[in-house]
Parts: sequence; structure tokens; C-alpha cells
Amino acid sequence: MGRFSLLAILLLVLFSCKKDVKDLPQKPDDLQTTNYRVTFNINWNSTDYPTDYPTNAHFSKLIGWTHEPNTEFFKEGTLASEGIRKMAELGATTPLDIEINERIATKEGLGIYIGNNLATGVGQITIDVEVDKYHPSVTLATMLAPSPDWYLAVVNVNLLENNQFISTKTVDGIVYDAGTDDGLTYTSANANTYPRRAISYFVSAPLGNDTVVSPSIATITFTKL
Repeated sequence: MGRFSLLAILLLVLFSCKKDVKDLPQKPDDLQTTNYRVTFNINWNSTDYPTDYPTNAHFSKLIGWTHEPNTEFFKEGTLASEGIRKMAELGATTPLDIEINERIATKEGLGIYIGNNLATGVGQITIDVEVDKYHPSVTLATMLAPSPDWYLAVVNVNLLENNQFISTKTVDGIVYDAGTDDGLTYTSANANTYPRRAISYFVSAPLGNDTVVSPSIATITFTKL
């Protein structure tokens, strides 16, 4: 066989195997991901919350995940994991990041996110997250600091409505008590709760009036990108 004949055969095989991008299998619609920008607008100030307001009010690094709807993790009424305890008491992102990644490995979650902190009680924390139709819900938390075991969070916010991802959504941020420390005010000495109590909404003094925290300490807006 001549050199040119061999070359022609090789070129024919090469071009027959080449496919246009449009001919390649596409990701199914139900696996497509959607991105959101999440903005925590925080307003923990000494005027609205004067009781024992600390001089060094701040918030720890934001941490959370995107996940299946109605997950029990972080849910009010359940016991805090060790990772949630350390986030709520110390502002730590570990071992909470390990716990979240373990759940992602079992397909309960899609992605883990660790964002910025806030050096004061008033300001914004912004983070971008990714969801899909199997994992349309978002949970994000940050320690309200200093405090015994209180944290600001949005838990299981579902961005899928009528099988479509919504353009925007704004919710009130909730302050939670992790149920792991018996301290009564922001700078109380460490006093471990034994046995641990379930995670609960924190509406007591010095932040609330035993019924509600009013005005809301934060609003959280989800904007589709």
C-alpha cells in the first residue's frame, strides 16, 4: 500500500470519529445546576438590642451546604452534631465541614460553602451557591459572637417552586440555640449543657422577649444568577 493511500485511510478514520459538539450527549435537564447569590443583611445593633450588647459584636465565617429538601441536619428539634456545636460556640468551620462532606458523599448534598465573616454586628455577608433539582435547598449558618452557643442561620430554604427555580426570595434570618451551653448572656463563662438539649429558636433575653426577636436581626436574600 502506498504512503499516500495509508494517509488517506488514517484521515478518513479520524474524521469519521470526530463529532460536532452539538452531537455529544447533553446533561439531562433535571441534572442542570442553577447558581444563586445569597446576601445576609445583618443588623445586630446596640439601639435595637441594648441589653448587654457586647463591645466586640461580630459573626464568624459563614458555613453551609446545598442539599435535598427536608434534611434533618441543622433542623430545629434535633440534637446538634459536634460540628454544629463548635460552630455555635467557637465559630469553627471544622469539624462541621467534615460532617457536611460526609453527607455530600452519600448524595444527600450537592456542595459545601465556607464564606466570609463579619467583623461587626452590622453589615453584609455574600456567598454564591449552586443547586439542582435533587438538591434545591440551602442551609447557611454563622455564629453570633460572642455568645454561649447562639448562631444566625437559614435552614432548608427551598428555591424550587412548581418545578422551577425562583428568581429571588427574601427570608428572615433566625437565631438558634444549639442546646450545648447554659450561658445566659453574650459573654457568659463556658457552662456545658448536660444532657444536651435539642436545637431551638432563640427568642430569650438578651436578644428577644421570650416570644420573638424583633426587629429581625437579619434578612437573607437569594438572587438567581
